[in-house]
Amino acid sequence: MRVYVGIDDTDSKRSMCTTYVGAVALRRAESLGARRLDHPWLVRLNPNCPYKTRGNAAVCLPLEVDPSVFGDVWRAVIETVEELADLESGADPGVVAFGEDARPGLRRFYFRAVREIVELEEAMELVRTFAIAHWGYGEMRGLIGATAAAGAVKETLSTFELLAYRTREMWGKERLVDPESVKEMDRAYRGVTFDNYDYEKGEVRVTPHTPCPVLLGIRSVRADVLTGALTLLRVNEPIEFFEVYRTNQATDIHYVERQVQSVRPLESVVVRGLVAGRPRVIPGGHVLLEVSDGTGEITVAAYEPTGEFRRVVERLEVGDEVAVYGAVKPKPEGLTLNLEKLEVIRLRDVYAERAPRCQDCGRAMKSVGSGKGYRCKGCGRVDPNATKVRVRVEREVREGVYEVAVSARRHLVRPLWLQASSGSDACAV
Repeated sequence: MRVYVGIDDTDSKRSMCTTYVGAVALRRAESLGARRLDHPWLVRLNPNCPYKTRGNAAVCLPLEVDPSVFGDVWRAVIETVEELADLESGADPGVVAFGEDARPGLRRFYFRAVREIVELEEAMELVRTFAIAHWGYGEMRGLIGATAAAGAVKETLSTFELLAYRTREMWGKERLVDPESVKEMDRAYRGVTFDNYDYEKGEVRVTPHTPCPVLLGIRSVRADVLTGALTLLRVNEPIEFFEVYRTNQATDIHYVERQVQSVRPLESVVVRGLVAGRPRVIPGGHVLLEVSDGTGEITVAAYEPTGEFRRVVERLEVGDEVAVYGAVKPKPEGLTLNLEKLEVIRLRDVYAERAPRCQDCGRAMKSVGSGKGYRCKGCGRVDPNATKVRVRVEREVREGVYEVAVSARRHLVRPLWLQASSGSDACAV
């Protein structure tokens, strides 16, 4: 029998990682005779979910299991979750198993869990209708992510991540990965792996900053290169083991196109419209502007962590046509779209008045007084009838797509080099 085992909400801000729980459970299931149908799946859900611990990831283990040992495999998975989940710090894990024939019935729920806020009762209805088995602890909110992960559409899982795990005595300590080796690995595998290092900010991105079992993660568009990439890293602490996950990271799957009037809080949206107000810089270096699409107007924010990306936003002018990508957050003054990506579709022409040039030598002239004309600074020629001329100003931004700094990129956002490979116009900041 083919079984898809979903696991979620085993971690807390203090400890643990659901991918680690899933990887340990997979190994124990294999020891009982279960066989992998695929890499385990790391499924990112709505990044704006208020209940998330960190990156809002659930795990699915696609398995082939003899019906005679399914009970043993199921018990091993549950025992692993009970043993490793950080139950004392508020984790509410859920585990669920669905057969192959049930997965089409979960498809819509998967997409909704990536793009919307779904409630536990919606997941429970699917569990009661389709699941082979399920288990939950506490409020059992983990059943939401577990159900979504088990129903993930494989075609959306188009990237991979190698996750290397620390030995237990190293949990919570500084990660000992040589930063120079990360850059060397990035150069060697550029165009295949991604988000290894933020060159703008000088930050290693393969190591997390949380007290969890993950030592490092290398993301790629190909699974077969990841072990080689790992060997290039100089890791000065033991690795317990590593696992390669198939993921929906870097796919832009979380975005939905919306008109301003239909934008809802805690969604990730794409809004196309015109810049309706001059960009303004507020304390902290954050840049705000307004975008209107005819159905309404929304404030768009490029926060300081997005890096030099803010300079692009600052250079926009009223009337420029843009597409803004980002998370919709409720603020006291109304909804704000936190920018994750920006497409400059069309720049309007901007004009300014300039002093005329001398008709004799071509140099710039200088006013000799209101209504008195201009004098050439070079040859001295005076033209009492000369007036300012209107000239088109060269814009400091060009049409194309721009992205935030690597360290500010959320898991589901597609890097521009991947976007460019599918035909979009990517621009460097």
